[in-house]
Amino acid sequence: MKLNDTITTYDIAEAVQGEHGKFEVTSPTGERYFVTAQPGQSITSLEWAGTEPNNQPFVVRKVTQPVTTEGRSKRSAAA
Repeated sequence: MKLNDTITTYDIAEAVQGEHGKFEVTSPTGERYFVTAQPGQSITSLEWAGTEPNNQPFVVRKVTQPVTTEGRSKRSAAA
């Protein structure tokens, strides 16, 4: 994903698999979370804990990405 790209998904782990950066995740009920994805790391389980079935997707937006300068990687750059 590119910076500020937004997608909808029922599976956050699958959506950020292979990505690198920080993502704002909004649940179907409007709760906001931040998820950080790094190379070689993954979310193994993130499940809906509501009492009713999850019929609405999560909204995932990339809010920062790593910045590389002169062969060094800085933590991240915000939009």
